[in-house]
Amino acid sequence: MKRSRLAPAKRAIIIGMDGASMELVNNMIAWGHTPNMEKLRNSGVYRSMLGVFPTLTPPGWTALSTGSWPGTHQVMDFNIRALGKALNKTVWGINTGLCQSEYIWNLVERVGGKPILVKWEMSWPPTVKTGIQVEGTGPGVSNHHQIAGYHLFVSGKWAPRPIGGQRDPETLDPSALQKIKHIDSVNIVPVDLSKWQGELPESEKPLLEVELTIQPLARGRADMNRGKTGKSKTYYALIYAMGQGGYDRIRVFRNRVGDEVVADLAVSDWSDWWLDAFVIDGSDVEGYVRMKLVTLTPNADAFELFVPQIWPRTDYTVPSEIATDIDKNVGSFLQNPARDALGQVDDDTYFELLDYHHQRLGDVATYLASENDWDVLMMETHAPDYASHFFLSQADEISGASAETIHRCREGLRRTYESVDRMIGQIVELADEDTVVLICADHGGTPNQFRAVDIEKVLEETGFIVNQKNGEIDWSKTRALSVGLVHIFINLVGREPNGTVAPEDYEETQREIIAALHAYTDPETGRHPFSLALTHEDAEMLNLHGDLVGDVVYALCPEFDGAHGKQLPSVSFGIGGQHSTFILSGAGVRKGFALERQVRVVDVAPTICYLLGLPMPENVEGGVVYEALEDPNWHLTRLAELE
Repeated sequence: MKRSRLAPAKRAIIIGMDGASMELVNNMIAWGHTPNMEKLRNSGVYRSMLGVFPTLTPPGWTALSTGSWPGTHQVMDFNIRALGKALNKTVWGINTGLCQSEYIWNLVERVGGKPILVKWEMSWPPTVKTGIQVEGTGPGVSNHHQIAGYHLFVSGKWAPRPIGGQRDPETLDPSALQKIKHIDSVNIVPVDLSKWQGELPESEKPLLEVELTIQPLARGRADMNRGKTGKSKTYYALIYAMGQGGYDRIRVFRNRVGDEVVADLAVSDWSDWWLDAFVIDGSDVEGYVRMKLVTLTPNADAFELFVPQIWPRTDYTVPSEIATDIDKNVGSFLQNPARDALGQVDDDTYFELLDYHHQRLGDVATYLASENDWDVLMMETHAPDYASHFFLSQADEISGASAETIHRCREGLRRTYESVDRMIGQIVELADEDTVVLICADHGGTPNQFRAVDIEKVLEETGFIVNQKNGEIDWSKTRALSVGLVHIFINLVGREPNGTVAPEDYEETQREIIAALHAYTDPETGRHPFSLALTHEDAEMLNLHGDLVGDVVYALCPEFDGAHGKQLPSVSFGIGGQHSTFILSGAGVRKGFALERQVRVVDVAPTICYLLGLPMPENVEGGVVYEALEDPNWHLTRLAELE
């Protein structure tokens, strides 16, 4: 790699945690849950890091990976304004093709180095050319590769396990789909032995049969699925009783043939992974299947069997042969630990999968780093953000939740961060004395207090949006519309296809919208929920500029928002906050020091580049965190030594 051989560090390991606020990480360390993070923090430097606005995954990870602000890199949101189209049309933001700045891994390649990316967020479609990449799309169901999402087969006396409270919308939390059927209802019937052949399990009670049908492409985002149509595949299972106590096991078969067993389970048992073929768009795709018998009562009046995400054997890496290497030397991959099943399946099942997911991420990264040359290793977990949207919401007393719910949520946070911390401990084993290690996040997360504000209702109540009787927008009367998470666009004549506001009325309309937001009172609390409302021009102070930025940009007080998104990146609230995590340790870094000066998410890439002796990425806007370095002027020191 074309870098200074005299630089403080020769390699970098960057571990990302989506949605992990420095506030909550500090609490987890103080509560004794994350010893590996504590060790890195105590042996290096740390600070609450200022992220992007909106406090959201696409702009946050892209800023961290490029060193440039959203106004420059242009990945503004999950849902980005589609210029020239109606205001309710957007562009999906999980797409590296939208980014106008250079990624740090492409910089490493440009100077002859080798990056390895393992599930690094917001890195798909791949831009790596000489490096290695494993997956890298988005949270949960937002991926291009899975064969099928989870299946939860239930029968009889079954009920979901919701956490309660308000749920964050898909525009904020696309890691789970909300307008779908979340379970797969099945019928348990007496077995018809005439349809079966071969040896069947012996049972103290009459055998019962249940069909378990997997639907490829189920529970995936339609706009990100790997295909259009999938052919259903049915497994046949027999419920039986080994003892006198009633039904207690299930045996699963590929067909109604006794010797084609794929799983034999007692309650709480997981099967091994097995490889199977599924048909998508007329072609076979191989993927790994696993099952857990969650519930089975002695008289079989309650039944629950869980199948997690079915991930393919190939086609999710660059180069493509890396997937084959992983399959042979590590085993099945898992991108989504059933985050979208939280609240349906029990918490223990989710955390068993989460631990497997983190172990597999660690195993893959360790294998690839051991078998290949590399200069920068980057890997990410989305688990803290999953916890933010589900458990953190009511993990604080300010939520007003019951003591039982608060306890469940605190346990969810503990188990999440303990799982992440074990993975970090495994990866840090790859570091030597010449390696710099960074633990970072794109944004934070906060507990809920009041119901989140619905901006569409606010704009409708204040007369800026007018709907027809059928609920469709009346474009002839609508003056403004919310686009993405924090942007309000004026329906401007000459710019919008259905414009109603004349150009000469533009600035007055901006002032009207801002005044309406500031004056708005939440009907349940009597409080003003908007902390900020700015014109397009003034939004530059939030590092937002360009045509994709709203005519008005707004922020909410944290007590009126969900886990993250519309809150300012400087917020601390309850046991959490919106500050991103920044822990830097290793070669060239000061030891055991709490940084005092500001650190911003765009400073990450420049600081890593400076420590490695690399040039800066194109369009970089951040700076080097000199306060973190043992020798901020190491290049001058080296020159003096040479002289």
